[in-house]
Amino acid sequence: MGYGSYAASNTIARTKNNESAAGQFTMSVRVNEVCAPVWDEAARLNAVRSLEMLDTEPETAFNDIVNLASRICDAPLAAISLLDERRQWFKAGIGLDVRETTLDISFCTHTIRQTGVFIVPDATEDARFCSNPLVTMKPHIRLYAGTPLVSEEGLPLGTLCIADTKARPDGLTELQSAALLTLARAAVRELELRQTSRILTQRGKAFETVVDALPQMAWAASANGRFEYRNKHYYEFIGVPPDSTEWSSVAHPDDQERVLVRWNRCLSTGEPYQAEYRLRHHSGEYRWILARAHPIRDRHGNIERWIGTSTDIHAVKTAEATLAREEERHRALLEASSVVLWVATPDGMITETKGWQEVTGQEKSDYVGLGSVDTLHPDDRARIEQAWLKAVSAGVPYEAECRVRQAGGEYRWMQTRAVPVRNPDGTIREWVGGLSDIHDRKDAEEQLRASEKRLRLAMQAGRMVAWEQDLAAEYVTRSENSIDVLGIGSGPPQEFLERVHPEDLPARDQLLAEIAEKGTETSEFRYILPDGRTLWLATRGERVGTDRIVGVTFDITDRKAAEEEVWRVANHDPLTGLPNRVLFQRRLEQALTRAKQNGTCVGLLMIDLDDFKDVNDTLGHGAGDALLVETANRLVPMMRECDMVARLGGDEFAVLVTDPLKLHNTVSLAEIIIKRFRQPFAYEGRTISGQASIGVAAFPDHDDEPAELMKDADIALYRAKAEGRNRVVTYSPEMRAMTEQRLAIGREMRSAISQDQIIPVYQPKVCLKTGRIVGFEALARWDHPTRGLLTPGTFGVAFDDPELAKTIGKRLIGKVASDILKWLSAGFDPGRVAVNLSSAEFSQPDMADEVLHILALAKIPTKHFEVEVTERVLLESRFGMVSDALTQFHRQGVQIALDDFGTGYASLAHLKQFPVDHIKIDQSFVSGLEQNGDDAAIVAAVIGLSGSLNLQVTAEGVETEGQARRLREMGCNNAQGYLFAKPVFGAEVAELLAGWDPERLSAMGIR
Repeated sequence: MGYGSYAASNTIARTKNNESAAGQFTMSVRVNEVCAPVWDEAARLNAVRSLEMLDTEPETAFNDIVNLASRICDAPLAAISLLDERRQWFKAGIGLDVRETTLDISFCTHTIRQTGVFIVPDATEDARFCSNPLVTMKPHIRLYAGTPLVSEEGLPLGTLCIADTKARPDGLTELQSAALLTLARAAVRELELRQTSRILTQRGKAFETVVDALPQMAWAASANGRFEYRNKHYYEFIGVPPDSTEWSSVAHPDDQERVLVRWNRCLSTGEPYQAEYRLRHHSGEYRWILARAHPIRDRHGNIERWIGTSTDIHAVKTAEATLAREEERHRALLEASSVVLWVATPDGMITETKGWQEVTGQEKSDYVGLGSVDTLHPDDRARIEQAWLKAVSAGVPYEAECRVRQAGGEYRWMQTRAVPVRNPDGTIREWVGGLSDIHDRKDAEEQLRASEKRLRLAMQAGRMVAWEQDLAAEYVTRSENSIDVLGIGSGPPQEFLERVHPEDLPARDQLLAEIAEKGTETSEFRYILPDGRTLWLATRGERVGTDRIVGVTFDITDRKAAEEEVWRVANHDPLTGLPNRVLFQRRLEQALTRAKQNGTCVGLLMIDLDDFKDVNDTLGHGAGDALLVETANRLVPMMRECDMVARLGGDEFAVLVTDPLKLHNTVSLAEIIIKRFRQPFAYEGRTISGQASIGVAAFPDHDDEPAELMKDADIALYRAKAEGRNRVVTYSPEMRAMTEQRLAIGREMRSAISQDQIIPVYQPKVCLKTGRIVGFEALARWDHPTRGLLTPGTFGVAFDDPELAKTIGKRLIGKVASDILKWLSAGFDPGRVAVNLSSAEFSQPDMADEVLHILALAKIPTKHFEVEVTERVLLESRFGMVSDALTQFHRQGVQIALDDFGTGYASLAHLKQFPVDHIKIDQSFVSGLEQNGDDAAIVAAVIGLSGSLNLQVTAEGVETEGQARRLREMGCNNAQGYLFAKPVFGAEVAELLAGWDPERLSAMGIR
């Protein structure tokens, strides 16, 4: 807490025997000890900087540690600090008005030079600190205790410390010292957690940047082969945004089966994967890629995931194909030009050849005569032999195609030609022929036929029709499958246009105009089949001449249905089928735009089901869902076609009513809805009844912007719930002002909590028989720095916020527990100290556990604790949660007091439903006790009822001796009020108990 120079000093060991309520123990504390550091200062500073925590914003985790240290050590000042070479910077603190201090006024620099807890019981008596500005001036430190925050490497990063403005000769208790060490370790873990998270985030971003920078398409897949990641280059290659396409839609159809077989084999065997296939490039062409992947295994050898790359090898594959074709062509040219020539006798018997042996490997002794037939493919032999003999017999030129076995055993397609050489008399002298290689051509023809077949099958599978329109002849030629897809074949354009949906004809006409202007265009429209069914079609046409357009038309009905379903899912609630918040806000914007243009009205109802969570908690989520569906079913029939009902989320609904309704019509509709909701319905043999609160806003009566109008209706809904629920409230500007004030108070209260300005004061409860103090009520006060001590009348709305209420409640209970421990330790019995619990606090399911944990941690017997609840808590809070919490308190010995009794309408029922031990009569009845007979009768009835039920009764707000005497005569047990004492601070309670005279009631004539 502050910093100073490093200095050596003496070591003082002190042992003190202390007694507490828990027994006697011995504590040994080493204070003012400075040792030579075993760590290097440069290394320490590097460790501090590596945290990257200096000058960062406050965080809840560190604030909670500091708050806990403050409460446990009962110290008004506490902090978590980090030390660099020039300053001490506070990550979290209580009671501090600065974020950093210089090192020359430091306590904590002594702390980091030792282990354990460094304690200065009284800084004014310590030569190192007695002249320190933090001691001589504000905050006037007397007690200091701190422990270093040590990293795993043993380097002190900073400290966790507490300080008090009062000296403590005995320092800290063993419990407090141990707690401080534990909290310091927790603070170090929080620092290391943030450093680790930051490093992992940076490494992840660096890895992603490196992977995105790779020229290859990098990817990762799970152990079962499902893709989990692809880098940026992959999506740039295929030209689509991330996660917008599947592999099968961009891989070449001819390659998919082959690649998947290879991939699945690798998945099953765990062997590395490699495959070459074609992938559709963003330019539209298919490019060859080389895909490789290796498995990543865990320490047991099991595959965790696959890491792979895909490399563009299109240029290499193209070059290889070109080279292969060139080599093949060169070889074919050589073979055709000089390799295979032959001569045959007039009757067709081969006598000699050139190149035959080199091509086929057949010796001359084998091919002479008709021996060359043996090299033909078995399927071709009979055909070729017959054709050759027929040509020889007729004496006409011969030509045929056949497969010839090559020297290596391979069959290749060859074309053989022969012409007769005649004598002058016309007789055939010999035949001269040649053999040319046509294998590539035949292969290409086969591939073309296969490709045409695939295209035809693809068009059939994709329900795609190819067409060509002759603009001059007014005729359209369509592919064979057009009858299956469109119900018509080729013919005039009008035959097709007559079946286009009438609403879409303008778009179809516009298609031709756009093609004429831009050369190409795409259009989508509906088409009616001869059997009456309607399809969605997409057409893309391209002009290829002045009078000719070619294109394709394909069925997109399934895609349109999927798009419609996606839109419906994205814009509707899956449970009720109603429009969701997104669609509702869009429709509200449209309605307001039209209303502004037309001078009409828009009404808005925000509906919230009352006690919906109780239905879920008591009957189950099935009943809750049934209630939501029933709500939707009741709302929709009540609306006009131009109106809209939506479920915004949870149990919140909204209704949009439009022209010509006015504001009063909208309010009337809301009242009808309220009445309709009250009608019960049956669910699985049970009867469920619903109630709702409704907020109403309208244009032009209120705001004219969608967000603001919804906020108006929300504010009105909040008011409806605050006024008791099950009602309709119409928005007014004053409500917004009150809401803004409530929010402002909430912000101020958060600041007050962080500055420890919320404190308890205590008003005693006095027994009217004995005159003794039998307990206290702890009352929340705001110690405002400029406005003084404020009562809940100023900041009570903060308790409507569950988080604020929980924080304030925990803070007050912690302070009350600390005060009780002090009084008990000093030998005073405060009786039962009552703490008020708000409705919002009961919304926390573990509230009772937390309160009991605080009492146990402070070692406060539950006989000294009481909780007070108002009837509003029992009415508005979750019944099950309130009942469970109060029952848990009651079983653990904590008394339950029902505050402000008689001001509600269900008090007697509450006495049966909840474990009430104590009734407190509201001061509104006590104030009129001496003048108003009705008030006296009510008080007497409450006291009599309490006696019959064996309950304690306390009268609040007693200010006169007459009121006290009358209460005593009626049999009232206890009383509290200004007559006996005003609320006092915790530090004044001991003095009040010590000086209290029970006989003062006798002097007043009460006893």
